[in-house]
Amino acid sequence: MQHAIKLIRDELAAFYPDVELQSVSRLLISKITGYNFTEILVNKNTIFSEHQREILKNYLEKLKNGMPVQYVLGETEFCGLNFKVNESVLIPRPETEELVEWIVKEAEPGSVVLDVGTGSGCIAVALKHFLPASNVYGCDIASDSLITARENAEKNNVRVFFFQTDILMEKKSDRKYQIIVSNPPYIPLQEKEMIRPHVKNFEPGRALFVPDDDPLLFYRKIAQFALSNLIPGGKLFFEVHRDYGKACVTMLEEMSFQHVQLRKDIAGNERMIKGRSTT
Repeated sequence: MQHAIKLIRDELAAFYPDVELQSVSRLLISKITGYNFTEILVNKNTIFSEHQREILKNYLEKLKNGMPVQYVLGETEFCGLNFKVNESVLIPRPETEELVEWIVKEAEPGSVVLDVGTGSGCIAVALKHFLPASNVYGCDIASDSLITARENAEKNNVRVFFFQTDILMEKKSDRKYQIIVSNPPYIPLQEKEMIRPHVKNFEPGRALFVPDDDPLLFYRKIAQFALSNLIPGGKLFFEVHRDYGKACVTMLEEMSFQHVQLRKDIAGNERMIKGRSTT
């Protein structure tokens, strides 16, 4: 195993800073061996089999080509849960965990919740895990994303109702929700060249980018949907681009949402919004 760790560091030193390389190394070794961090230390003299060496070689080639480690391994952690990820879905981010924590604190017991643009299902599955009495729904335009989301619900032993729809066209639901949440596409296309290659070259563009002339497109459409499909006093939660938080707040207030709040994430960026429906 020490040889494998040295190989990882030699092969990937040019691609990752030292701290991140240590993390990537542990993730690769853990995936191949099934060992946790402590077990890796205890079993550091273990010799890899030929099969394990071939798996490691395959991982290293993908990483050197820029593929995110989460896609290479096919999984990641979110809110303490394990999720399958692939190139049909975004990789869950830590700031989205903060959004989930906010919703969990705000939700009434037995709430009916909708996650719009569910992707991997990470928000919907985590909410059902932490709010087991709630009925949680997740929708997405992409059938391949929904396949992954359903697998993640099964993987984490929760029941979430997933369905396919284009929220830009959707107006009326056959049910009312206490909570609607979304982490929609919000990066203007003009920023694409500034995005790190492992994001723009591998993560699905449909979940990242919006037209330069309408960066609030999805927020406006989802808010319009929420006005018709939230119960009176129901809550709408968004993750937002750090440069468009205030503009999104203004838009929601103009649409008659009440008590609109803009929150900063742990890094100090304005990334989360909550509004309350009055209709």
